[in-house]
Amino acid sequence: MGSIPESNNTASPAPAQQSIGDTAQTDIHRGHRWIWFITGPTACGKTTIAEALADDVGFTFIEGDDFHTRASVQKMAHGSPLTDTDRAGWLAALRKHETARPAGAAADAPLPHLVMTCSALKRGYRDVLRAGGAHAGDLRIRFVLLDAPEAELVRRAAGRGGHFAGPELVRSQMAVLERPGDGEGDVVVVDTEGRGVGDTVREVGVRVREVMMGEDGSYLKVL
Repeated sequence: MGSIPESNNTASPAPAQQSIGDTAQTDIHRGHRWIWFITGPTACGKTTIAEALADDVGFTFIEGDDFHTRASVQKMAHGSPLTDTDRAGWLAALRKHETARPAGAAADAPLPHLVMTCSALKRGYRDVLRAGGAHAGDLRIRFVLLDAPEAELVRRAAGRGGHFAGPELVRSQMAVLERPGDGEGDVVVVDTEGRGVGDTVREVGVRVREVMMGEDGSYLKVL
């Protein structure tokens, strides 16, 4: 849902970069299981970037907005920001999905690696999502924050059509946004100001690879 309307750049990774999905998926399954949350305020490009990243690394894409209640979607469509209470059930649903077995999957099949979207504006929200991996063995939950100035996000929100979240939600979300602080080394911040989709996708791909290469010895073996 959260698209970046401008840019004629393609959303494909740079040709010189290796695709994890093509070469290392099996080896990653032997190591850690990964969940990457693509986060940030509305209009920062979460869905566009998350879909491209998931396609590149061969992970399963999950749209976080699909877990909102109808009442929450209607509230945002009218320009009203969600409260902590509104978001509590949504975050719990996302956390539960972190370790949910896909429909039809064999009982002994490994759970898929995921790329999920979620604004995750506050540290407390990120802590809820982190808690899903606390007792899940080798599950590693990491975040990418797509960072851009409020004025640019307002312009993007005003220029896109068919989305329930308008420019007024950008302002309210930026007002409550808590940037990563001490103890949040699991959050990768990517500056998207003035960047097209292709450049942002490439930067996110590079940063995600750096994290997984540094933390997953099984992936290092295939490089």
